[in-house]
Amino acid sequence: MITRNCYFLLATSSAVALATMPVAAMAQDAAPDTAAIGVQEQEAPDTNQIVVSGIRRSLESAQSVKQDSDQIIDSVVAEDIGKLPDVTASESLARIPGVTVTRDAGVAQGVRIRGLPDLATTYNGREVFTAEGRFVQLQDFPSNSIARIDVYKSASADLLEAGLAGLVDVKSRKPFDFKGTRVTGYIGGVHWYQSQRLGVEANGLFSTRWKTGIGEMGFLLEGSYADTKYIDSSRAVAQDIRNRTNVTGFSQLRYPQFVNTDYASATRWRPNVDAAFQWRPSSTLEIYLDGLYQGYRGRGDGHNLQVVAGDVATLSNITLISGTNQAASFDAAAGTGAAPTGAQQINDQSTDTYQAGGGFIWKNGRLKVTGDVAYTESTFINRNVAFNYTLTSTPARHFEFDTAQGVGGGTVSLINYDLYNLGNYRWTGLTQSGNRGHGQSWQGRLDLDYKLDSFGLTNLQAGIRFSNRDADSYSYAQSTYAAPAGQTYSVLASMLNIQPAAGGFRNDDATSIRTWLSPTRESLIANLDTLRAMTTLTVNGVTTTLAKGDPAWGSPVFVSNEKLYTGYVQARYAFEIGGVPIDGLFGVRGTQADVSISGLRRSTTGTVTTITPISIASSNSDFLPNVSMRIKLDPKLQMRLAYTETRTRPGFSQLNPTITIGALPTGNTCADPNGADCVRSASSGNPDLKPTTSKNYDASVEYYFSRSGALTVGGFYKDVNGFINTFTTDVADAEFGRLRTSQPQNGGAGRIKGIEAGVRSFLRAPWLPNWLSDFGGMVNYTYLDAKSVLAPSLAATLPGMQRIAGTSKHTVNASAWYENKVLSLRLSYNWRSDFVDSYGQVADPALGNPVPLGPTLPIKVDARGTMDFAATLQPTDNITLSFNVNNLAGGAYRNYRTFNAAGQAYAWQTRFLESVYRAGIRFRF
Repeated sequence: MITRNCYFLLATSSAVALATMPVAAMAQDAAPDTAAIGVQEQEAPDTNQIVVSGIRRSLESAQSVKQDSDQIIDSVVAEDIGKLPDVTASESLARIPGVTVTRDAGVAQGVRIRGLPDLATTYNGREVFTAEGRFVQLQDFPSNSIARIDVYKSASADLLEAGLAGLVDVKSRKPFDFKGTRVTGYIGGVHWYQSQRLGVEANGLFSTRWKTGIGEMGFLLEGSYADTKYIDSSRAVAQDIRNRTNVTGFSQLRYPQFVNTDYASATRWRPNVDAAFQWRPSSTLEIYLDGLYQGYRGRGDGHNLQVVAGDVATLSNITLISGTNQAASFDAAAGTGAAPTGAQQINDQSTDTYQAGGGFIWKNGRLKVTGDVAYTESTFINRNVAFNYTLTSTPARHFEFDTAQGVGGGTVSLINYDLYNLGNYRWTGLTQSGNRGHGQSWQGRLDLDYKLDSFGLTNLQAGIRFSNRDADSYSYAQSTYAAPAGQTYSVLASMLNIQPAAGGFRNDDATSIRTWLSPTRESLIANLDTLRAMTTLTVNGVTTTLAKGDPAWGSPVFVSNEKLYTGYVQARYAFEIGGVPIDGLFGVRGTQADVSISGLRRSTTGTVTTITPISIASSNSDFLPNVSMRIKLDPKLQMRLAYTETRTRPGFSQLNPTITIGALPTGNTCADPNGADCVRSASSGNPDLKPTTSKNYDASVEYYFSRSGALTVGGFYKDVNGFINTFTTDVADAEFGRLRTSQPQNGGAGRIKGIEAGVRSFLRAPWLPNWLSDFGGMVNYTYLDAKSVLAPSLAATLPGMQRIAGTSKHTVNASAWYENKVLSLRLSYNWRSDFVDSYGQVADPALGNPVPLGPTLPIKVDARGTMDFAATLQPTDNITLSFNVNNLAGGAYRNYRTFNAAGQAYAWQTRFLESVYRAGIRFRF
């Protein structure tokens, strides 16, 4: 039904836009210059004040960028971001055709372009990244500090090597963008619905320019701060599906091992500062310096309670999913090892990213030369301590593995058991883990653009680029250190502040455990060293306790260096055929990549495990052609064609040769070495990974019927090879026993094809009342058919072309708005169809003992939609009041796990995410 509604919405909006085209087209003015669209301040009539550029101006700016670009591009300019209910770059990108985001932890993140996450990111044209990653976390960019965001869906030789998905360039403001001295700012309050907490957001900008005896100069300083205080609550059933053959009345009974109630919660804040200096000593030369700081801090206090069904529990009141041997619900009593367990997390995270650089722009007649050099450094640190606990007895429990209440999903309740009695809980131990990623780079480039007027060529472009990138990673994962016997909450209450754990699940109508007792984060931190000193771990007869303070990082997991040498040549052409203007680009970019990485390789032969240092170096060259054409069939109608090739190099962590081994699951003593739970999770990279290659074909038709109205349709096809998948396998280890190891591996051939269509306009037509001209709307739709052959280890049991994880077949964005000089209202809706979250092998007890990994199977996610609302009121030229709501409708996200080759499945996670309310005031002078 929802899919049909999306098609209907697209069709009706297109019909309205088409009906208004003739009149709107007649009124169309000449398109504005797009050299600095969305960046430079507009001149205000009869005054020296900033023009408040609302939805109409922002649509005109973004449309001009798209219409006049040599590439296939979509943009969001600053005014548009300011009018949307968006506080980060990633949330703003969700409005662009073909772009999807993952919403959790109170923000939008995990940006995908045309279904793919392998994108490149630049800041004012420079490469920027977070820690050891290939790209920056776009949610760390507050939208108020951005002048424009460009999403390049087709590459050209002069751009940084685009990822398989594309390239996102974030443009900041510069002092020469303003006419004189400007001061602007914003302060607002934030309310998170699930956590019922309050926070603050603020930003300010100061910019000035002045004339001197050696030319004009300008300086800009901008800063921002944003809180995030979220709770994402979820009910999840185990992916481990038990196989009972000893239950009276059932020859075989399948059911999940547990239902877990989980709260992912944290207080996070993001400070951001950028500064820029410009000097124009003459009309032909400009010199600039700029710097960026991105900060992120997170203080997590997530907690969970896992209620186990058990292998030997007495089951009663059993109901089945119709036509299957799968339990839909039952009551469970007793059962060895079936006492509920949980953990209170202390999670501290931080990111510090710095970039500083400078360059010049020199123009002399037909020649333009630009140069730029920059240094970037970024560090991410994550430390986690888990305070593990268990109930002191095994209560009777009632399970619903996909309840009929509310939105469904797994639920559990305890029968006649007091979860608020201190004596019913016992501390079992502490588990510590952490990781630190770091990256730094020097990069420089020199570009030339020479204007021609012969042989149909208008510009000849050439350039060189060099970057030297270092990346390293450290981690630790300690086994659980056991607490002394008898440490019940009653005993610990004199040391720890034990309270009902903060709950969520607002808008959830299902009956299930919502809250229980747990120590507060603050009291755990205050007494952490005391608790550490109480714990013990015995290995080979030697007993140790946890040391005070955070564990040392020790030796690096991996250390890597990458040097890139790049050169390109590109020409812009323009000619006419039969009076039809045609222009475009053709060029080639050559890149030499020298990569080295070192770490530790772990191998087991018989009963002996050997750890040896390993260093691997590789070198490869790529020549990436690009050809594009724009055919101007009419001043308002144009067609585009493009062919490009891309190479996406594996991430540094994907190349990491070192295996990282986790602790046993909480409370697991491995009494049965062959049991499904007696296995440690481990992960590593793969130094033998190859780049993912793609040949890309794009075509589009664009009709611009007004300065703020357009109808566009495009198709694309990507011929992909070597798409990287993560596979999991069991490995015997002499020291740690069975390791369930996840590792990336190149897949086979794949293809991604799709269609993007969009329409947007204000309602202007002679047969419509004048007051409707302040109303408008936008709809864009993306169809995506993305499949590839999985990595060999996964394809062994799931051969052939499979859906690429994370890609929805249908995506729709729709907005309706009203705007006049004082009031602006916008309602936006984003919807995506179901998709595969990931592929993996599931441990299936029905296949034997020790429990082996079964065939490769998908985790599928239901279709989901998000509605946002934004309103602004401008009582004066200098003041704007704003009110925004993200995820207005709330609702739940659901996914499913298929657990055997027969296709049987259970609902896995049912998640309730934050709705966020914002109110604030903007000022400008």
